Amino acid sequence: MKKGAKLWRLLSVIFITTLIIMITFLYGVMTKQTIKEVRTNQENSLLALGRQLSIEDQVIAALKNNQSTAALEEYTMKVSEIHGLDFVVIMDMSGIRLTHPDLGKIGKHFEGGDELPALKGAEHLSVSEGSLGESLRGFVPVFDGNRQIGVVSMGIKLTSLSNLIDRTKKDYTMSLVVSVGFGLCLAIAVSYYLKKQLHDLEPQEIARLLEERNAMLEETKDAIVVIDPEDKILLANIEATSMFQRMTNQEEELVGRPLSDLILHMEKLTVESKTEQFYQQNGQDYFVSIAPIKVQKKDIGHVVFLKNATETFIIAEQLVSTTTYASALQSQSHEFMNKMHVIYGLVDLEDYTALKRYLADILKPEKEFAQRLAILVRNPVLAGFLSGERMKFSELKTQLVVEIYPEIPPNVHDSDTQNLLALYRYINRFFMEQTLPEEIVQKIEYEGETLTTTFTLAYSKEQLERFELEFQTSYLTTLLSKAKAEIHWENQQDNWLLMVMTVHYEGVRDDKRINY
Repeated sequence: MKKGAKLWRLLSVIFITTLIIMITFLYGVMTKQTIKEVRTNQENSLLALGRQLSIEDQVIAALKNNQSTAALEEYTMKVSEIHGLDFVVIMDMSGIRLTHPDLGKIGKHFEGGDELPALKGAEHLSVSEGSLGESLRGFVPVFDGNRQIGVVSMGIKLTSLSNLIDRTKKDYTMSLVVSVGFGLCLAIAVSYYLKKQLHDLEPQEIARLLEERNAMLEETKDAIVVIDPEDKILLANIEATSMFQRMTNQEEELVGRPLSDLILHMEKLTVESKTEQFYQQNGQDYFVSIAPIKVQKKDIGHVVFLKNATETFIIAEQLVSTTTYASALQSQSHEFMNKMHVIYGLVDLEDYTALKRYLADILKPEKEFAQRLAILVRNPVLAGFLSGERMKFSELKTQLVVEIYPEIPPNVHDSDTQNLLALYRYINRFFMEQTLPEEIVQKIEYEGETLTTTFTLAYSKEQLERFELEFQTSYLTTLLSKAKAEIHWENQQDNWLLMVMTVHYEGVRDDKRINY
């Protein structure tokens, strides 16, 4: 897998880039605003100073006399120094300088040509090239009463103005450098913190783990749900959702519902237990595992695994039944030879009375069950199952009498046999959970690709409605649908209860019979 950028490096670059862009934009805006404010303040200062000089007595006197004095020159130089200006020039109505920082320029015409509006009585600002270079200039007319007698011009060279702006920007630049440095340290710290929160996983690793987790959850045959501390379902895989929809017969989502909607008898489970628990619901068996989910040593919920144990039990029962059936057939072959020897001996002794008693004894149903199964049930899986179920009922002190007529051929489709056994298993388990009578008769008839099974047992009429209510579950409905089967109850006289089940069973014809 191609490796991408490290998470901490990626986060740091993103954070620093964003920070630099924001600070640079802010720096540009603030610098532009600062330049504008510095220039505006300087312009306002020039005009304010010009207005003040225009009303000075010695300025007015010099212009009235049209003659400069040393005192006036010294005064303008001092004002320039105090206000940080490059020059303060006083000129008459002809544009002749009365003062200038360069004494050689006094008495000469003002340079630049931008003094004309002021000579016409208007204050104004301009940027023009003069004897001292390009500068920002302010012009204020001087009046003696209502008569204009001259102009006061003040200016600062653009190089001086740029130096002033640079000094102001220097503080912003230092702030920018400090901010970027602090942002870099903060970005590295935040990236390291987030990396630890993500368990040192890179983005591509997180994506791969998420895909693998989703694949595991969705493809497994076990129902898996994640719940919060209030037993509310936060996550459910496809199998869990399908299980819930089969229970409710509705296409509804499971996420957001309480766990009790999926597991109907929560009181039978211990949430705190980490061991696998056995659980039954709607005729199905489950192995339930509940594990806590911890984040920073704090419980934030549980993950619940429901593994369908029915298939496990089916395989185990089939193994036991097959073993029992095989053992019975093996014993039958040995016993047959022994019986033949006994019969031969009694005939040889001509003790026909003892022979009659012996034949009556060996032909009892319970002793001939395995032999009759071997003859009448040519499907060994079904035969082994019937033999095993009969032993289970005998352990509960109930005799299961199995009557078969005529013989049952092998099934063309193994899946049909499994569906039939699933129905038998469900019915027998239901009966075992009740108070059993001394005898249950199971009559199996095969005719025209239909296998009809009739269970007859002694029960009171009042129990019929309860049986029908408890017997019918969504799981049974699914089994009946898969097996193309039907079940109905009948209540006979003298408190005899009948349950009749018809199942599709396509037997192998004689010319296609399979030898087992």
